[in-house]
Amino acid sequence: MLVDYISQFERVSDLCDDFERSVTQIFFDDGRAQKSPLRGFCLTAPYQQCLRPIKACVDVLQMLKMPLGLSEFQESVFRRAVFSLENTASTETLDDLRGHLNMIRATFLRAKDRISVLCSAFDEEERERVNEAIHNYFEGCNYSCVAMSVSAAESRLLKLMCLASPDSRRQLEKSTLGQLIAEYTNKKEKYRHVMSERHEPLLDLCNTYRIFSVHAKSQKISGQIASAVLNLTVEFLTDPNTKPGVVQAQLTAKDTDSGS
Repeated sequence: MLVDYISQFERVSDLCDDFERSVTQIFFDDGRAQKSPLRGFCLTAPYQQCLRPIKACVDVLQMLKMPLGLSEFQESVFRRAVFSLENTASTETLDDLRGHLNMIRATFLRAKDRISVLCSAFDEEERERVNEAIHNYFEGCNYSCVAMSVSAAESRLLKLMCLASPDSRRQLEKSTLGQLIAEYTNKKEKYRHVMSERHEPLLDLCNTYRIFSVHAKSQKISGQIASAVLNLTVEFLTDPNTKPGVVQAQLTAKDTDSGS
């Protein structure tokens, strides 16, 4: 089943609770033992399976450099705490384990509001596509990662352009991504209220690599390219000024001002 990587950031505290409950039961005699009778328990498959959801948050945080409002120090504390959970030398006792988990909980508590805003930036369709892009990236499927990233960006671009030109909705919905980008490029004045120029590099990348990702071309797509397209896509989708509801409100206010 595809993991909802985005929503996991909102559930870090719950993930820590689940992990503590499972590991305490399996390796610390349900909390009655301070030390596990099993040496090297951190390296066992059951322990690693319990830790995997928390590690996924670290991986996504590092790969996407998601703007969670955490300082570099706070992010390093989070990564160090997760690393410690994998290291038997630093997780010798149940108190050690709980200390690392409390550090993770405290770090994400500081970013709770920012995380909620970030996660609400995606609609259901965009969230599904970005999650699949992230999954594909972790699996080394760079072509699929680019294809899903581009698909998510195209979905948002179409919504924004339809807001700016509702009379053209039917035509825009039939357009390919290349045609949408050409429409935007040729009529920037028309779409300047719904699309910031700072996101134009993403459109250029999407237009170029969408062809390589889904057609049999000799051009290779590296992990760096896949990461770049995915990062720019997330930056585009989480920009408050590209959220359809915000854009619609701005357009309505602009029309009201023009009519008064």
